[in-house]
Amino acid sequence: MARYLIDHIFPRELLAFYGNLILQFASVLLLIMLCPAVLQAKSLEQEGGIFQLNGDVLSILYSVKADQSNLMKGNAQIGQSNMDYGVLAVENGERIKSVSLAKNQGLLSLLIENSISNKDAYAVVKIFSEHFNVNAIPAGKVFQLTFDEQLRFQSIGVKRAFAEKLEVKRSDQKFIVVKNKNPTTLKKYYVEGEIVGSLYTSGLRLGLNNGTLSKLNEILSYEIDFQREIHSGDRFSVFYSTLRDDVEGDEVFHEIHFAKVALKNDPVSLYRYEDNETGMVDYLDPRGKNSRSFLIKTPLKNARLSSYYGRRKHPVLGYTRMHNGLDFGAPSGTPILAAGDGTIERASYFGSFGNYIRIGHKSGVQTIYAHLKGYAKGIKTGVKVEQGQVIGYLGATGRVKGRHLHYEIHKNGKAVDPLRLDLPAASRLSGESLERYYEFIETVDEAIKVYKKHKE
Repeated sequence: MARYLIDHIFPRELLAFYGNLILQFASVLLLIMLCPAVLQAKSLEQEGGIFQLNGDVLSILYSVKADQSNLMKGNAQIGQSNMDYGVLAVENGERIKSVSLAKNQGLLSLLIENSISNKDAYAVVKIFSEHFNVNAIPAGKVFQLTFDEQLRFQSIGVKRAFAEKLEVKRSDQKFIVVKNKNPTTLKKYYVEGEIVGSLYTSGLRLGLNNGTLSKLNEILSYEIDFQREIHSGDRFSVFYSTLRDDVEGDEVFHEIHFAKVALKNDPVSLYRYEDNETGMVDYLDPRGKNSRSFLIKTPLKNARLSSYYGRRKHPVLGYTRMHNGLDFGAPSGTPILAAGDGTIERASYFGSFGNYIRIGHKSGVQTIYAHLKGYAKGIKTGVKVEQGQVIGYLGATGRVKGRHLHYEIHKNGKAVDPLRLDLPAASRLSGESLERYYEFIETVDEAIKVYKKHKE
C-alpha cells in the first residue's frame, strides 16, 4: 500500500517540490538564528535598501565561499568574474594595486586575472604593443593598476626606462598614452684604491657598479693591456657621475670624467673632454693625445690571456704547429668587441674556426674572431661596425677543447703578432684647442681635490 501511495498519489516530482520547500524553510530558520551575528557591521551592510552579506555568512548557508561576482554594491553589479582586487592602496581617491608578471604569463592574462574586462584588457595590450614588444616582457615586471571609488579600471602604468614611465589611462570612452619623465639629479663620486687580483673585482669591492666598470674597461682598453700590464699592488682612481631618479630613488651610471691607473712602468691618466668649439668628445691623456688607438688591445671584457702568438702544441690535434693569434678565456657568452672601425667581410661558420667573424679595417688590416657562441644582432657580411661595438659572444664552436676567443690580426694578408703590431698613432690636440684643454683639466683636478677632501 505504501509503495502504491508513493508511486500514484504522491508522484516523485511533488515530493521533490516539497523537499526543496522544506530546505528553504530550514535555511530561513537558520538565518533567523544567526541574526545577532549577521547584523554586525562587518557582516551585513545596508546601502540603498539592499543587503550585502559577506562571504563568511553565505558560506554557512551554502557551504561554499561566496562568489564576489554575484554581490551588488548599491544598485550596480561590481564584477562579472572572480573580482579579486587584493589589497588596494588609496591615493587621491584612487585605488592602486601593483601586480607583476608570473613566469610564462602574458600581459593580457595578467590584466584579466586582475579584474579588468576583456574589452579593456585587449585595448590596453594593443596600445602598449605600439611602444614595446609585449611578447618579450620579462617575468617579474611590475605594473601599477588604478581603479576609481567604484572599483572601475582607470589606468595602468609601467616603468619603461630609467626615470621614464609609460601610462595607458582612460579618457572619456577611450584610452590614451601618457609618457612621464621623473626629475633627475646629477651626482658625482671619487673612488680610489689598490688593485687586488683584477681591476674589475677591485672596483666591485670598492662599490663601483657594472655600468661604471664597463665604461672604465672600455676607455682604458685602448691604452692598457689588461693581461700583461696590470698587476696586484697597482693603484687606480676614478671620478665619475650618476643620475638619480628623484621620485623612485634609482641611480644609474652617467659618465666617467677622469680615470687613472698607476702602473709600475708608466701611469695612465685620461680625461673626458668635450670641445665646444669643434664638437669633439673623447678621452685624452694629460698632453692632449686621443686615447683611441687604431685597434683596442683586448677585444673582450674581463678576459684572461690563455695562449700567445707563436708555435705551440695543438690541444686537439696533438702536434706542434703555428698559432697565428691570441686566445682569451672568459665565461661563455661574454660579449666580444670590434677591435676597430671597419666592415664585416665574413660572419659565418668556417671549418675548424667554428662561428667566425672577419673585419676589414683601414691600412690593409684585418681582425679575426673565432669559436663564437653566436653573433650579435645585425652582424652580417657587408655591415659597418664601430670600435668597441659588440659583434658576438664567446663560445666553443669548431675544433676546440674548451670555450675561448681566438683572435688574429692580419696586415696585408699575413698574420702578425697582435702584441707587437706597429699601429698608426692616435691624434693629438694642438694650438688653441690644446690650450683650452689644459684649462679644462685644471678645473677637473681642482674638483677632484674637493671630492678627495670630503672623503677624508
